[in-house]
Amino acid sequence: MTRLNKVERLTPSAINERIEVLKKMFPEFFTEGKLDVPKLQELLAENIEDGAERYHFTWTGKRDAIQLLQTPTRATLTPCPEESVDFDATGNVFIQGDNLEVLKLLYKPYFGKVKAIYIDPPYNRGGDYVYNDNYTDPLNTYLQLTAQKDEEGNRLTSNVEKSGRYHSSWLSMMYPRLFLARQLLRNDGIIFVSIDDYEIHNLRMLMNEVFGEENLFQQVVWQRHAGGGNNAKYFAVDHEYILVYAKNKQDIPTLKLPLSDKQKAEYTEKDEWYSTLGPYKVRSFPQNRPANPRPGLQYHIELPDGTKVFDQWKWQESRFLEAKAQNKMVFTKDNNGKWRVGYKKYLNESDRLPRSLLTQVERNVEGKKQLSAVLEEPNILNNPKPVGLIKHLLEFSTDPDSLVVDFFAGSCTTAQAVLELNRADNGNRKFIVVQLPEPTPEKSIARNAGYETISDIGMGRIQRLLNKMRTGNLFREAEDLGVKVFKLTESNYRQWNGVAESNAESYENQLRLFADNPLVDQWIPKNVIYEVSIKEGYQLDCLIKQVDGIKQNTIFQVSSRDEIQTFYICLDAELFQDEIDKLKLTNDHLLVCLDKALDDTQVANLALQCRLKTI
Repeated sequence: MTRLNKVERLTPSAINERIEVLKKMFPEFFTEGKLDVPKLQELLAENIEDGAERYHFTWTGKRDAIQLLQTPTRATLTPCPEESVDFDATGNVFIQGDNLEVLKLLYKPYFGKVKAIYIDPPYNRGGDYVYNDNYTDPLNTYLQLTAQKDEEGNRLTSNVEKSGRYHSSWLSMMYPRLFLARQLLRNDGIIFVSIDDYEIHNLRMLMNEVFGEENLFQQVVWQRHAGGGNNAKYFAVDHEYILVYAKNKQDIPTLKLPLSDKQKAEYTEKDEWYSTLGPYKVRSFPQNRPANPRPGLQYHIELPDGTKVFDQWKWQESRFLEAKAQNKMVFTKDNNGKWRVGYKKYLNESDRLPRSLLTQVERNVEGKKQLSAVLEEPNILNNPKPVGLIKHLLEFSTDPDSLVVDFFAGSCTTAQAVLELNRADNGNRKFIVVQLPEPTPEKSIARNAGYETISDIGMGRIQRLLNKMRTGNLFREAEDLGVKVFKLTESNYRQWNGVAESNAESYENQLRLFADNPLVDQWIPKNVIYEVSIKEGYQLDCLIKQVDGIKQNTIFQVSSRDEIQTFYICLDAELFQDEIDKLKLTNDHLLVCLDKALDDTQVANLALQCRLKTI
């Protein structure tokens, strides 16, 4: 009898996948499937620090946090076209749900695909900490807290830590999320994390462990207020920090920012290189640094009148002679008749230059105004990050086709930054933003305005902004002004809940139920298709279309946006052979269907004809 491959019901474990890589590279270190640590130590003896006082970073609950990271999720992301804008065409995504469960779902389809991540996590000041992970069943806890399951006495509120382990609980919350975030980044990807004084030291230690301290770019200081404030008891706190880490720093040769309009205006001159290099400005060629002599840069230059001048120059002589032959050097006399040697600096060779990371960026007061302008309601939130700050970070960390992620999205400033930056440079960046449906305070301005949760504020901001951008006169035909909305929900696959009585008949009835009805009651085809797609590694912007010419069945084709990956799926109770034949399946095709839809002969034939997976 042919053994059937089943569709993935759970997400893969990021740590287990690393172990599998290690097993393939060093099979001799594994005994009965487990890592044999003594054998590994024998080989790596000279490179292992095993002293009792070795340096390491730990906290109470770290082991539980690692176990939580290894626990796969049985959740899914349910599409919400009615809350979306241009659902079928857009590549932008808003997800409502617990970000740890969401990151586990994004792990397989988005592994190594994200260019930049910006997050503004809870600062652990007591009242703003709502991510209280349940290590035994995180999904069930989330569903109860968001009233998706009936359990009395549960409500999602700000968590006041009662265990006395403020820092440890916060670190345990952050660790698995940062670990998964690193897996999503491209090799040249960058992550930005906002934080204040209270946890900056712990966060930096944690990120050193997850990303490696060699991948730290900078601990940036951002002035969030223009003034010091009159309420400070000791020092006025007018700043926060942004930790900037790379996934692999060696894959990022430099970080550069585009020139400002004022800097571009300095390039005014034209020559025969204008069509390719653009206008130029003249820069001084001598280094004039006698205290730092460099013989390789010291030589004579012949001037237009035949005289020669000796100095230490910016380039070696061979490069100077090449530039002179190409008319890229400038020789002029000043008012005193002294020769000046300059070189042409062309705009198209200078459009991205290193600059201070946070030069003239917006402050928190601007963020509040920007949110109010979009929602047309004042004072919805007190301290949203300003759009200009995140645009500034994305300017030098992304290219026009980058994917940007923010899984502590709040009011979705990052989404607005991506949309505005695309409009500014004709880019095609996409965003994925994730926000927990944390309730807004009762009787607050936000609640009175109809925003029940923070995720409602974020989604409302994106929808209103898209509508405004669509009606403006700057709309580009190729501009992606849409957003797909998804919500974290329980799986469409029926879960094993045990039996009421431990006897053969009860087990037999439960097994029959699973065989005949592998999906939950009142399942919706599109929801099931998205769950299969995500857990098979397809991204959320995949294309789903019904196959034409099929009469007795309903068969869908799911393709990646670039159409490199594709599979067929049919959720009918019976799959007719005549319709299967119309698909002209080969070994390159994947077909997904219900287990009960095929008879033994079809299973045997399809297993030889294509890749077959059943639900």
